[in-house]
Amino acid sequence: MKNPDQSQRGVAIIMALLVVMVAAILATALIDHQGQWLARLRIERNLTQGQWLLRGGLDWSRLILQMDARDNATTRLDGLWTQALADLPVGPPEDPQRALFSGQIEDMQGRFNLLDLAQGGQIRPAATQALEALLQSLGQDPTWAGPIARRVADSQPAAGRAPRALGLQDVSDLTAVAGLPADLPGVLDAFVAVIPETVSININTAPAEVLAAAVPELSLAGGRDLVAQRQHGQWFVHRGDIVNRLRDLPSTALRRLDVRSDWFRITGEVVLDDTIVALQALLHRDKQGRAVVRWVRHE
Repeated sequence: MKNPDQSQRGVAIIMALLVVMVAAILATALIDHQGQWLARLRIERNLTQGQWLLRGGLDWSRLILQMDARDNATTRLDGLWTQALADLPVGPPEDPQRALFSGQIEDMQGRFNLLDLAQGGQIRPAATQALEALLQSLGQDPTWAGPIARRVADSQPAAGRAPRALGLQDVSDLTAVAGLPADLPGVLDAFVAVIPETVSININTAPAEVLAAAVPELSLAGGRDLVAQRQHGQWFVHRGDIVNRLRDLPSTALRRLDVRSDWFRITGEVVLDDTIVALQALLHRDKQGRAVVRWVRHE
């Protein structure tokens, strides 16, 4: 027969073990929760620091564009503003490699402006045909020009009605077009822009496909010849130069071309520890050459 004292001691030991187990489980859960909280805190800190660093990159872009406006009467692809930055150390002095910045400036006036597709809620046939030609030259279905133009028209107020859809801000917003192939906005990204006013296309920066679409009388081969001339340093220096060098084309067809740009997209990214913070912005240079931020997106 068991000794009652021994049975009680056995129960006490088991209870003590259970208490220890419960305490260990609770401590593990608390440590795990604290670790998750610290990880979230670190990510939020990195996001905040990354956004501040990207703001610095945006200010750098504005300064570069202001210097370019001061020093150059034309906007060309050999300008300082075209030099992209990759993995530039921007961390603290004791560890500059902790944060790496990459960024670039892109000329939006070297692209087809999607907002030209409609005016006052009405589709513009000539601009839609130009987009059809651009899609065709890029090996894409030209019939998508119609739905894209309708999306732009729906975003504009018209006589007696408010806009039916949100306005486009960037090419990525084309995903709102019903049925549009998922890869089409990415294909178009280097060739189209969303500029909130009617502007000329810069003949010094536009790709051949955009030039041929903007000037129907200019073939794609002719556009490629102009690009080849630029690559050999034969830049257009003023609008009269455009007319003189393209004298075989009617002057009315060249009215949409210019040699200067004032609308630019800024893309930046900061890698901070294991956190990536990205930014896109649209900048407009005013008549004094000052670069003004029109919108900013953090990603």
